[in-house]
Amino acid sequence: MNDDAIRFLSNIFGLQSLKYYVGEITFFNELCSKMETQSRCGGALVCNTNIATSGDSPSNRTVTSLWTPLKSRVERTHRGGTTAPPLLEKCKAFSPLVDKSRYLVARQQTRCEVKSISQSLSFGLLENIHTAILNASENEKRAIRNAPPARRIDIHSMLQDIKALQTKIDAAVDDDEQRALEEDATGRVLWICWCGILSEVEQRLPEIVNYILREGNLMTPQRRDRLHQGLQEVGEIIKKTPHVHVDDDLAHLRRIMLDAEADISKYQLWHTARLADLSRDASDFFRCDFIDE
Repeated sequence: MNDDAIRFLSNIFGLQSLKYYVGEITFFNELCSKMETQSRCGGALVCNTNIATSGDSPSNRTVTSLWTPLKSRVERTHRGGTTAPPLLEKCKAFSPLVDKSRYLVARQQTRCEVKSISQSLSFGLLENIHTAILNASENEKRAIRNAPPARRIDIHSMLQDIKALQTKIDAAVDDDEQRALEEDATGRVLWICWCGILSEVEQRLPEIVNYILREGNLMTPQRRDRLHQGLQEVGEIIKKTPHVHVDDDLAHLRRIMLDAEADISKYQLWHTARLADLSRDASDFFRCDFIDE
């Protein structure tokens, strides 16, 4: 996967805006690294965003490599300390009593960012972010909880499927067949990316929220109230952001990604229809031949 591909995927998944809520997504960089390792070692590669939650011990696993995109969900500095998640800094800006102009800018920026995410393939993550913010702003005890069980993604198998599809694409002579194969391959690539991003966000959000709550506990009551107010306002902006209509290209990418999730193959549909046409043509031919005799 080259830099152009990473930039394209980052753009259609809205990672530039998403980072202000969950931090930098590392999935694409990690995926590139593991793809290189896989090509050298030839071992099965499973994506597992939280090895510690898996019931299997390392000695019992049958795969040769496991992917862990974030050893710690709160980014660490080179000195071993922690850096504040972007969402914390965003919430601090939501204080009209302290700096009204900064507050208005923060609100407008948040609206633009949320709208941008809603127009990307990561639109489904807004619900995850809103739920985490709601938990933090309404009930601190309810917010402090572990991340959900890690999703396991058989990257090796999915990449092998894509490689097989690419071989068929190269050999295809029919335009409709080629388009169907290209949609299947693209859908699988997008589905791999969505699973990786979703899993990373699910694992990261609880720690981001807990970090914010711990910081709030160190503040004065007045500053802590302003922080919670900021969380609530960000959550309300997400909640009130209307479902927007995306352009035809992105809508098409959404559809083929969801087809990949449902294991719907455009090539298989095309192939079935093609066989039906050939069978019908053959039946018509023999029927006409019989009539002529």
